[in-house]
Amino acid sequence: MNGLDLLGKVGTFICFSALIYGLMLYYQGRRAIRERLRGSAADGLPLLQRDGKQYTLMKQFLEWLSSFGKLTVKDQEEVSKTRAVLSHAGVRHPKGPAIFAGIRALTALILPLPYFMTMLMQGRLSTGVMVFVLLLAALGFYLPHYGLKYYIKRRQDRMDKALPDVLDLLIVCMEAGLSLQASINRLSDEIKPLSKDLYNELQLTNAELRTGIPRETAMKNLGERTGVQNIKSLVGLMIQSDKMGASIAQALRTHASFLRVQRAQKAEEKAAKLPVKILFPMLVFIFPAVFVVILGPAVIQILHSNILKN
Repeated sequence: MNGLDLLGKVGTFICFSALIYGLMLYYQGRRAIRERLRGSAADGLPLLQRDGKQYTLMKQFLEWLSSFGKLTVKDQEEVSKTRAVLSHAGVRHPKGPAIFAGIRALTALILPLPYFMTMLMQGRLSTGVMVFVLLLAALGFYLPHYGLKYYIKRRQDRMDKALPDVLDLLIVCMEAGLSLQASINRLSDEIKPLSKDLYNELQLTNAELRTGIPRETAMKNLGERTGVQNIKSLVGLMIQSDKMGASIAQALRTHASFLRVQRAQKAEEKAAKLPVKILFPMLVFIFPAVFVVILGPAVIQILHSNILKN
């Protein structure tokens, strides 16, 4: 009887421990899935912040900007062009074109406002003042456009620089026996420390492939979203190699070596332009200081001798 009681107690303890362990695994899995979904949502909507009041205020501000921008944007062709440009910057908000138009209109109103109010309170309004106000308004309207172009250029340069190293990782995955889609899926999880921009784009490409979009269409969308010429060439190379049944790994290795040569040539080109670019700062800042150091003592001696003669 004592043995049966001991066996029952041990069995109860084992069952209770297994239940606790199963519940812990279940909640850890749910927490990991929740964190993964939260991270993917934050990457997919870079305009929004996902924390409490800041998210609510930002969402309300973006809604106000989009409603303000809809008053200035009517042409659907212009909306499509703006959406394509914003995709090059990594912005995929559904109301992105309207928000961008609202930002342009808002800066056009805010930039000349302090100057106009100052002149109005001083009673110095004139034709020249109004012309300068219009110039400031035009500057505020075009400033976000050029700022966006600068940001796109920086982002494309970052992706262009990281592309050869990303191709090396892709080649390693494919030579290890993975298919192209599996290699892209594996690659998108590994390149976040190397290039967050390419990481976001490849994550979106994986999402398109998982939803059933044809691989050729998903790869073309990758080239169109980034706007990087080397990525477009890479996409065309992969599609052509896949259609003709050629070795994609060998084609990627050749393309990676070509990109490295191109990157070295760009660095040499920048180095060759450096003497011309540094000429103007030397003439303005360095040469006057050199002339003061060289000619300063001679000028002081001449002035001192003239004073003694007089």
